[in-house]
This record gives sequence, structure tokens and C-alpha cells, in this order.
Amino acid sequence: MNNNNIKLLVFSLFIGLFSTATYWIGYYQNNHGFDSVIQKTKWEPVSFVLDHLLNSYVDSLSSEKLKQAAIRNILKELDPHSSYIPAEDRVSANESLLGHFGGVGIRFMILRDSLTVVNVIKGGPSEKQGIQKRDRIIKINNDSVASTGLTNEDVLKKLKGKIGSKVLLTIKTAENKLVEKTIVRDMIKLKSVAAYDMIDDRIGYIKLTTFSSSTDKEIVTALNSLKERGMSKLILDLRFNGGGYLHQAIHVADQFLDKHQMVVYTKGAHTKKESQFASEKGAFKSGDLVILVNSTTASASEIVSGAIQDHKRGVIIGRRTFGKGLVQSPLMLEDSSEIRITTSRYYTPSGKSIQKPYGDSINYEEDLFNRISNGELSNIDSVSKDQSKGGIWPDIFSPIDTVEYRSTLYNLIYSRAWRDYCFDYYEKTR
Repeated sequence: MNNNNIKLLVFSLFIGLFSTATYWIGYYQNNHGFDSVIQKTKWEPVSFVLDHLLNSYVDSLSSEKLKQAAIRNILKELDPHSSYIPAEDRVSANESLLGHFGGVGIRFMILRDSLTVVNVIKGGPSEKQGIQKRDRIIKINNDSVASTGLTNEDVLKKLKGKIGSKVLLTIKTAENKLVEKTIVRDMIKLKSVAAYDMIDDRIGYIKLTTFSSSTDKEIVTALNSLKERGMSKLILDLRFNGGGYLHQAIHVADQFLDKHQMVVYTKGAHTKKESQFASEKGAFKSGDLVILVNSTTASASEIVSGAIQDHKRGVIIGRRTFGKGLVQSPLMLEDSSEIRITTSRYYTPSGKSIQKPYGDSINYEEDLFNRISNGELSNIDSVSKDQSKGGIWPDIFSPIDTVEYRSTLYNLIYSRAWRDYCFDYYEKTR
């Protein structure tokens, strides 16, 4: 595969996996230590420059956009994960971590400027009003959504809202009838445990996709259910898990580690060292444990994997993980926008820093591309266990399926031809 095809593939995978709200990985839930006031005199030159631009620049400028650009670029110079979130995006940015949002309870697809319902959440507000799969949404609150350039973001902004509020949908049914449905928005829960089941009479399997506010309860429910069905061995799948709340990673690791065993510790230039330990509680303290990881396993997932590995509690199988070992703390600004700044690094019990290198001379986003190019993901002989690269190194290496990374297959899957065929087949079976 040539380098351009690999770059296209990796960039798209990276954006798809990490530009979502879930990517606020390693997010520190508590907000402490932000009460200090920066002396104004230190920032007078910055204010002067901004004011001068607004009053003297050749074209008219938006003070709001200028302010946002200034904040974004300051944070961009620090590290890859410190960030700025405008007020209008703050709620949606937190949804995947909170584990719920106000919505209508459907999954949809946009193709050929058509908004089609592909799934209706059981027991959700849309199902209660009789909306079904294959229905087309023509209007939302009398605004047409059958137009060119329609995006998922446009639709979500219209469908999401305060729990208890109403939204009017104009629907074209599978029988080509136009009907109007008033939907009362309700709480839509986002599960972090995507699936769990028994592989055979003894081996259980849990797929964990994120570390949200409900992960601790979900993982305990899954573990207890599997134990009731005879589970004595467990496979915990953390592949493609971009992380989430730090304290939820501690809760998950606590299910497997003995009391007083360290899970993780954090420290930074302005924060003291804080160590977190397992308790006596836990749903699976004994029994064989395997954790599956890959190059997109990040942050909170790496905390769990690192703790299990350091204490030799289980076996890590897969490929070196992403290497995101920075903890962000939130600070809400006066205009309800938010900055999330890195305040500490976290370390595995043995003292290893998970964070991979970053800086001016390093293209952070091309790390995965470089790992594919140099053969690290496909050939064990190409794996160099340089601990400075960050991430968690697996105990057992599992190469990528090279078929999945062929540019021809990738381009087919993500092309309009593939989507058009699926949509046409879908329409014929209406």
C-alpha cells in the first residue's frame, strides 16, 4: 500500500474515532485549584493587540471569533489535549461522558439529501408515537430537512433538546403517507458496556466502549450476570475505547484487583502526587482475565490495562495502545464556554508514564500512520519496545488484519457507491 493511501486511511480512522465527545479522555471530573486570579498587568499586551486588531484591521472582525481563536491557539501550543469549547458546544461535548442526553430516540442516516430512520430505540419517545424504521423525516418543526448540504450536526441540533420539550416531525412513512408526529424529548441513555455474553460454558466476554458516569454500574451488572451463568474466565475488550472519566477507570480496575493494590497515580507541576488504590469490593477478583487492546485504546482504558499488567492480574493481548496519559481539568468561563487544560500526568503502578511524546518536532496525528508504515502493527519483528514511545505494550502481540487496511477495501466501504447500493437495497425492501 502506498503512503498516500495509508495516510488517507489513518487520518480518517483517527478523525472518526477521536473527534467525538468521547475523545475528552483522561478527563478529570473534579474542578479544584482554579480560584486564583491572573494579574491583569501581565496580560495587558495581549488585550492591547486584540483591541488594536478590532479597531485597525483592514476588514471588520468579530470580537467573539477573535477571542476564540486566541484561546484556541494558546492552548494548542501547550499539548495535544488542552482545548477550548464554545458555549454552544459545551453540552454536546459532555454527553458521551455523562452517558445521556435529551432526544427523540432514533438513529438516522442521511443519503441523497434524505433523512431516513434506521433504528428506533425500544421504549423511547419516537417508538411511543409510532415512528418506525424506514420512515423518512421531511420536516423538523416545519423546517424542511430534505435539502442539499444537510449534515448530521444540523439534524442533531434540531432533534436534541431539553428533556420534556416537544419537537414536531413530518414523516413520510414506508407506505408513502405524510403524517405529523409530536415527540416529547426524553432522556436517551448512552451505554458504555456495548455487549456482554458467554462465549462458552466458562468464558465471558464484555465489550466496553467508553468510561462514562454510568460505567461502574454497567460493568458490575455485566460481571454479576455472567458469573450467574457460570463465568470463571473473562475477556474484557477495550479495543477502540478512547477513554473517559478517570474515576471510572479506577472503578473498573477495582473489579479485578486486590484491596490496597495501586491502580494509578497522577502528578504535575502544580498538583501533588495522588495515588488511587483498589478496595475490597469487586465482582471478579479472581479468575483468568484477558484484556484486548489496539492502537486506539486510550487514556482511561490504558489505566485499566496498565494496572492489570503491572500487578500480573491478567494478560494484555493486541498492539501497543494509543499513549494518552494526560489529565484535563475543566474551567468554565464567564460566557459559559469552557477550557480543559492538562494539569497532571498519570502513571501506572510501576511508575511508567503512558503519554507518548509530543512537541514541535513531532506530528502527533501521524503516529498511527508511522506505525503502520514501519510494520509495527503487522510484524512482531518490527516491534521495538522503546518505553519512551508511551502506551501500554501487550504481553501477547496480535497483528492487524492487513485486509482491513487495504486502500481498495477502505475506499469502497467509504465511497458513495457502497452507500448508494445499501440505500437502494434498503428502499427496494420498504
